[in-house]
Amino acid sequence: MTLARNVRWAVRGGLAALVFGLVAGCQKESGASAAAHALLPPGAEGIDLSHHNGRIDWARLGTEPFQFVYLKATEGTDHTDADFQTNWQAATRLGWRVGAYHFYLLCREGAPQAENFIRQVEVRDGTLPPAVDLEHAHNCAARGGREAALAELRVFLAAIEAEYGAVPVIYTTPAFHAEWLAGEGFEAHPLWIRSLDGPPDLPHAIWQYSMKGKAAGVDGPVDLNRAAD
Repeated sequence: MTLARNVRWAVRGGLAALVFGLVAGCQKESGASAAAHALLPPGAEGIDLSHHNGRIDWARLGTEPFQFVYLKATEGTDHTDADFQTNWQAATRLGWRVGAYHFYLLCREGAPQAENFIRQVEVRDGTLPPAVDLEHAHNCAARGGREAALAELRVFLAAIEAEYGAVPVIYTTPAFHAEWLAGEGFEAHPLWIRSLDGPPDLPHAIWQYSMKGKAAGVDGPVDLNRAAD
């Protein structure tokens, strides 16, 4: 975790320019090609899960034709998902591609949110890139205005990339993307788009096409996702 600690100390010591330099270097890549580059086999089906899904019967879930799963690890600066470690181990045993995501709070600073995620998600080879959930639902109002909130988000993304050596995936909605992300230099980040009325217009790596899916071993609705073709 040496790189991540360096980033955190740089931010705290007033050397935020170092962090923004890391981000700028990532943003040189072509927007459309970077955002839509393949993370998974074309058309691969997957789900995402958190403690809200309750206890998972992984033996039954393993009979479903899924190839990947994203699991909620953290939220904000101090919340951890109680089922994350158990779910990660079970999904790994099934041989699925597994990734972890963080629910980002607009009213909190970026560096401590990155620290929260890094404490919970050990670096592992062969996993999906870390993802950050950016949406209006269940979020809090940004403190300090739009530019301050975007600056904190950039700090978070730079710290995560430095720690895991992978460009983080951004999960979002078309509305949030248009309001917060479009034209702000986040084109290097693969997009995971929630679009419940049909395929997204935005270049994307993953499409969340349902929040009311059914899967063996999971009580209640499940988010369904498909890798870009």
